[in-house]
Amino acid sequence: MINYRSIFITSILLVLNLISSAQLLASPQESNAATSAQPAARSPGTAKGTVISTLDASGYTYVEADIDGGNIWLAGPKTKLTKGDAITVKIGAPMRNFHSKTLERDFPIIYFVASYSGNAPAKNTLPAGHQPINGSQTIATPKKITLNQPVSRAKGGQTIAEIIANKKELAGKKIKVRGQVTKFSPEIMGRNWLHLIDGSSENDLIITSNDKTKVGDVVIIEGTVALDKDFSYGYFYKLLIEEAQVTVE
Repeated sequence: MINYRSIFITSILLVLNLISSAQLLASPQESNAATSAQPAARSPGTAKGTVISTLDASGYTYVEADIDGGNIWLAGPKTKLTKGDAITVKIGAPMRNFHSKTLERDFPIIYFVASYSGNAPAKNTLPAGHQPINGSQTIATPKKITLNQPVSRAKGGQTIAEIIANKKELAGKKIKVRGQVTKFSPEIMGRNWLHLIDGSSENDLIITSNDKTKVGDVVIIEGTVALDKDFSYGYFYKLLIEEAQVTVE
């Protein structure tokens, strides 16, 4: 005699098992799709848009803009902007997964720009020691710097004048130098920037580091010499000391 009750229960269990198996197969695919999703980068070039919102931090104005019907984040020199303002920017390569310590915020993708055309930047708001040249940023025009007395050479180190004079031979090598901090700009493009003088040259030396210091400190830095450094965000340097360890004396 056919047991219809057993057949019915068995059929229900079979259907539930098939549904559960399908969910297990689908979940990893859905998870991978969500994980791998990344904002699409824009092609480099000039773009026009409208300001949606702004945030000011560390001498920069972060702008959420509607450009070609899509929302993107920009970071440029501190500029007075309000919602609805029209802007024109020159977009370069994107910076992905950028974290701003000052804002305590992560940006999946952001573009650093030299200026928001059509709106005058506030006076003295570019990061210290930078000025626009041909649409990019570079070391400021050298100016005469004087100290009450020269800073003595670090043991086993070099002077700023020697580093500048021998920069080609030193490219890619680690150097040590002692000097006085004249400018300090924190958390720009994910690193701290400082300017150093020692009295041996009219030029100052620009250094990037994760360490902190302050204007007036006498420090010893140890870092790697980099030439013609292009960050692809509108920043170019003929000479830069990178990833430096800073010891405050």
